[in-house]
Amino acid sequence: MNSSPFSHALARLQEFPRLSYGHYPTPIEELPRLRAAITDDLGTCPRLFIKRDDYTGAGLGGNKVRKLEYVLAQAQTDGTNVVITCGGVKSNHARVTAALCARLGLRCILVLNNAAVSYQDWKPASFSLDELYGAEIIRVANRDERRTTVDAVAAELRAAGKNVTVIPLGASIPLGALGFVRAAQEAKAQLDTLGVSLDYLFHCTSSGGTQAGLVAGNQLFSVAKQIIGVSPDDPSAAISAEVAQITRGVGELLGVSLTDTVTVLDEYTGAGYGIPSPAGEQATALLARTEGIVLDPVYTAKAMAGLLDWIRQGKLTAQDNVLFWHTGGQLALFYAPEDKAI
Repeated sequence: MNSSPFSHALARLQEFPRLSYGHYPTPIEELPRLRAAITDDLGTCPRLFIKRDDYTGAGLGGNKVRKLEYVLAQAQTDGTNVVITCGGVKSNHARVTAALCARLGLRCILVLNNAAVSYQDWKPASFSLDELYGAEIIRVANRDERRTTVDAVAAELRAAGKNVTVIPLGASIPLGALGFVRAAQEAKAQLDTLGVSLDYLFHCTSSGGTQAGLVAGNQLFSVAKQIIGVSPDDPSAAISAEVAQITRGVGELLGVSLTDTVTVLDEYTGAGYGIPSPAGEQATALLARTEGIVLDPVYTAKAMAGLLDWIRQGKLTAQDNVLFWHTGGQLALFYAPEDKAI
């Protein structure tokens, strides 16, 4: 980051308080057996790499750790004693928030809606960990009820004199996205060490903070020629608008003007959020059997399905270098007995 328009942004990035609970740098690994399998099938395949952000550590890892390190550090600075956030019962964000709040000694309240897919007498593994970490859980029927419930609980606690921080869904705000600006810098250093120049970076995008941080970080550190987000749920236009808004906010925090051009693919959502797609299940099986790496059915499986489809369509060639950013979430594959005592 030596160009003059961005020369001061790194210094600004260092000024924001941040927890140091993640395990960095997360590995970048090449995927030669996956490439060979695709080449055997299609006759061609780009050079493939994966960024293992499922190894970030806290709360069993995932992309939310990077964002929450900034958001919860600010909450600590503000004297917060109660943290409230929301998500689904399988939410990676809720789980990692609960884990980090336990480590910080903060009261944590999670407002969680029911999953799109559920099984009688079984509860999601992430939900079991929310309980184990000591979070107070409020169940609501659907996603629409989360916001009003969070607001009502926060208002009640503030009226009682509590210092409350409400963390939006996924910690997808400009402050949280700084975690992925830093992640972009981390990836760039690793790729330079490997002598690899990226053409494409694929990842799953939903609440927008991860992609906004990567889009902003890419402008600062030149990680890849294109950042491709793959939606697991909402239309491209809705996610793109959210990512663009967060990216502009990141620019304001860092004191730089950033472009907010965003690419989001919404052809791979399948039947909807939280519902495994056939293409995603095939992608999960292929990666597991060639590289021993497991994806999650909600997010990364659909993102990998998008990447593989681009290869099949010839949009990615043998001359390209492609990085898949693994954002974690494998616990969505697992359940615990509903009556298990915590």
